[in-house]
Amino acid sequence: MAVDDQRPISPAPRRDEVDRGVPSTSQLEQEVVGFFDELRGPLYRYFLCTGLSRDDASECVQETFLRLYRHLQRRGDHSNLRGWIFQVARNLIRDEYKSARRRRTETLDSSIERLSACPDPEGSPEDQMLRRERLHRLRSSIEKLTPQQRNCVLLRVAGLRYREIAEMLGIGISSVGELMQRAIARLNEDLYE
Repeated sequence: MAVDDQRPISPAPRRDEVDRGVPSTSQLEQEVVGFFDELRGPLYRYFLCTGLSRDDASECVQETFLRLYRHLQRRGDHSNLRGWIFQVARNLIRDEYKSARRRRTETLDSSIERLSACPDPEGSPEDQMLRRERLHRLRSSIEKLTPQQRNCVLLRVAGLRYREIAEMLGIGISSVGELMQRAIARLNEDLYE
């Protein structure tokens, strides 16, 4: 077995932990890995859409799942863990922008342009330019949305349900629906004038 293939051996759960129903380390790891497999892509895209660099987005994804592991280890609430994960992500974004560690401010525009600058092996230069122009128009339209509308759209794009978005933002489900409806109408108006 190669050194890289060795995983730390988890100690067997103590008898009193088994009796109290405390999940074993392997159960926690399996649960976190399951969420990681399901949500790492949407979380990463969510972080990128908020203007974080690729490195910062990767770091925030790791931090989110580390916090999930700790939360489950402390026998935290299991209801709506997807919503909880995205709430942690939202808090990390806020902390990232507040922290002195943030070296520069990157706008949504530069983030989308950076993502769209990757060459498409199947597209011609003309196709790439048209794609960049569409992304630029989309970015401009998204920036015109209210902060709540923008949050709703980004969280929905990341795969959250209206109920989960409502819980995260502390608003009603019907309010999420109204915000989404207004945001979509505004985006359609801006993009298809």
